[in-house]
Amino acid sequence: MAISASRRAALKSGQYVYGPKSPVGGKGRKAYPIDTKARARNALSRAAQKGTGGSYAKVERAVNRKYPSIATRHHTPSGRGGGRRR
Repeated sequence: MAISASRRAALKSGQYVYGPKSPVGGKGRKAYPIDTKARARNALSRAAQKGTGGSYAKVERAVNRKYPSIATRHHTPSGRGGGRRR
């Protein structure tokens, strides 16, 4: 679901990976909203693309902190059986 400009503007800085003082996203703009699980997954996808301003590691840390149930490159949620079986 797309986010409207008014709803995006109403999000708090803590609901973004990069705040308005960050060079990522343009002058004075917040970047990579993670207010929902769907947007957190989208932020991971965008950060993984080449040529984006954001660092995947920073986005991954923010998503893992807020949503520990989302699997990322370096994080497998406990209880999902992500380890190797012998």
